[in-house]
Amino acid sequence: MIEKRYEYTALKQRFEIPSAITEDVVLEIKNYFLNTIYPQAAERKKLEAAFKDLADYVRSPKKIWGLFGDMARALFKFGRHFMQAMRAGIDSLNSFLGAKKFEQSMTDIANKNGIVPPMTDADFEDTLYQLPREDIEKFINDVKNLFDAMVNTVLLKKTMDILQHVIETMERKPGTFPKQDVDGIKLGKELLQRGYSIFSKYDDPTKKAIVDFIYKNEMWFIDEVYRKKEGK
Repeated sequence: MIEKRYEYTALKQRFEIPSAITEDVVLEIKNYFLNTIYPQAAERKKLEAAFKDLADYVRSPKKIWGLFGDMARALFKFGRHFMQAMRAGIDSLNSFLGAKKFEQSMTDIANKNGIVPPMTDADFEDTLYQLPREDIEKFINDVKNLFDAMVNTVLLKKTMDILQHVIETMERKPGTFPKQDVDGIKLGKELLQRGYSIFSKYDDPTKKAIVDFIYKNEMWFIDEVYRKKEGK
């Protein structure tokens, strides 16, 4: 459905597309989303495990300062952007976990209704429609927040530097940090690196236009589902 929703010819019919958002830009962002954020099921499970490992560290001050030493040392090493980068990373993590919760709600409704894979587009829309509208819009905002973090490439680079420090610290202490945890954080860093490779090519107005356009298209889709279900 994402493939269909981001076909360039369909987008051109639906909206007035900013000149900065070319067909190549749309294809690159779509492929990033489908291959990195929403890969095939086996890869997605690895990604979810990686974010769970990150969450365990982010939410434990004891674990964080075990990796950095203390606030003064962290600020000295990473500069004034340290706390801002940490906050951006935490917000992105929370967005991802919020999206995961939304997906679970969709799964529960589909199971309750006896829907079995492969889901049709109509099955998906029926399931989506049975969720509270505010939950759907929160999910779209979580996706927007993820892309907002990706296009802030200055902070994104700082976050990757911090994660690299974390990985190196953990690898020096294999008796303290399980390999599984290290591998999870490496996967999280790789996801950010792929995003950085794409978004660092664009200027700030283009990056903002991309995020705004994704949000606009997703809201259009929800309005379209409601229009069909309610005959408006």
